[in-house]
Amino acid sequence: MTSPALDWSDSRHWNPAGPAPCVLCGRPAHLLSDRGRPCHKTCAEGWLAARAAAPDSGALTDAA
Repeated sequence: MTSPALDWSDSRHWNPAGPAPCVLCGRPAHLLSDRGRPCHKTCAEGWLAARAAAPDSGALTDAA
């Protein structure tokens, strides 16, 4: 199961402070999740897809 692509075209997803470590992969990210955490769009989409595939998995945290 795949999740739909996220629309992060709104300027509120841009981190004005500059790149910060992505909460999922740790590499520098210029974007912010809907919760205001540094995150790559592709990392967030992968996280959502994994969570949809295994919603009861204890291995996945509420990171993004």
